[in-house]
Amino acid sequence: MKEIILQEFQEKHTNYKHFCDKTINLIGDLLQQNKIIIHNLSGRVKDNQSLAKKIDKKIDKYTSINDITDIIGIRIITHLESEVDIIEKLMRDEFKIDEENSIDKRELSNDQFGYRSLHLVISLNNTRDTLTEYASYKDFKCEIQIRSILQHAWAEIEHDLGYKGKIQIPDQYKRDFNRLSALLETADKEFDRLKKELSTYENNVSNLIISEPQNVGINKASLEKFNLDNEILIEARNFLANKMQWKYIESVGSDRIIPRFAYFKMRTIKDINDSLIENKDLFFKFLDVFTEGFHYSEIAINIIIYYFQHFLAAISEDEDYINGYLHYEDTIGGEPEEFIEKIKEAKNKV
Repeated sequence: MKEIILQEFQEKHTNYKHFCDKTINLIGDLLQQNKIIIHNLSGRVKDNQSLAKKIDKKIDKYTSINDITDIIGIRIITHLESEVDIIEKLMRDEFKIDEENSIDKRELSNDQFGYRSLHLVISLNNTRDTLTEYASYKDFKCEIQIRSILQHAWAEIEHDLGYKGKIQIPDQYKRDFNRLSALLETADKEFDRLKKELSTYENNVSNLIISEPQNVGINKASLEKFNLDNEILIEARNFLANKMQWKYIESVGSDRIIPRFAYFKMRTIKDINDSLIENKDLFFKFLDVFTEGFHYSEIAINIIIYYFQHFLAAISEDEDYINGYLHYEDTIGGEPEEFIEKIKEAKNKV
């Protein structure tokens, strides 16, 4: 029987490879359509030697090649443990699931440690297997392993060490394995908790900016919300859009913009807002002068904040101070003399 199965495997190997590639592409498209970002998606078809070893281990179980459900293997590595459940639902919605051969290896008893992963054996659903491009793969199955980065790290290190599961571990090292397993599991859960709390913060930050801006630090979430909602910044964007015929696109370079507020001793959203209110008239004149001759069809929607930092440096009319700003953390294009010239021109503008 082994020889018959291996012979059939050789005859179908090309089809297995094509089905593996098509399934990877299909899953990739489904993830993208559902806006699910993962760490990695990969797949493989078992080689002849691996298949032969598998048959030898369970010689009484396999009577045909169709009994072997992991000839094709696809691995989805998520960033967070909670995303495994999200992808599981997607797979169940889009494929047939062989429940008998699927297994959830994430749930371990209190005295267990080791490999944790969700294994789903899938095949094409009734809608998809009638399509011309999939019809020849109607009876094919593949095993999808879904796990987080940290679960994957454990699996890779465990494999490298050559010990799989509690039974194989020498007694004097079991405590060490337990501790490491607990650390990775805790880290997975903590990353999930942090993501949820950050999401809650991002959803609430607009209200916090309105109610207590003095307590809202300058960070990516708060600055993006402030940039989109602040009336002065909206007015400034409209002013330049009308003047320059600019089309605004998504924010870029916030990692460079955020740290530079420290140069101006600004720590909170209120600090930025108060300065905008105090300097609005002169800032708009500076924008008018500073952007003269600029030619862009598209520009980042947070560009006004970037120009406001230029303005804060320029109003000092101090070459050393402006130079310090231009070289604070990273180098910005421009010369101190140019900034001083532009602010003086703005001040003289009627």
